[in-house]
Amino acid sequence: MKKTLFILFAMVVGFTSCDKVNDLKTKDFYDIELSKNTLVTVNTVESASLKIAETYPFSETINLGFADIEEIKDYLNKLEAVDVTSVNCKITNLTSGEIESLTISVPDLNFDFDIPTVSLNQSLFVNFSTEQLDAIANTLLLNKNLEILITGTVTEQPVSFNIEITALVDVEVEVL
Repeated sequence: MKKTLFILFAMVVGFTSCDKVNDLKTKDFYDIELSKNTLVTVNTVESASLKIAETYPFSETINLGFADIEEIKDYLNKLEAVDVTSVNCKITNLTSGEIESLTISVPDLNFDFDIPTVSLNQSLFVNFSTEQLDAIANTLLLNKNLEILITGTVTEQPVSFNIEITALVDVEVEVL
């Protein structure tokens, strides 16, 4: 009986020790903000058909990447796991008119999300599903970068505004 207990105890200590060694090989970074602030300008060329338009389209590509993050950039080739917990956007400094529609897309994954109500100077939650956030995390893990396309319409032109896209991520890297 003592021998069986000793073997069980040794196995538990052995498995625990393996976990401790693995924990020493990796480092976790929590709540890292992959963020980019971009100026969007809408100044459509005037033509007879556009003068009567009620809205004017815009499109902007934004790249979020780990190379811009000070604590992660030294580990770019040693990423072990990435978890995306949320994606938000914020619109500031609208010079005139209103933003009539806004869509956030991840072209590489064919994900689109329409933001139904655009409010200025407020964080707008992009409601990607858990599966979509996992796919975005896998793209970030493989490419170290994520391309996001912002499209929409405004009610006036010329107009400009800033849009900030932020993905909140947890990252595990290999340190040994």
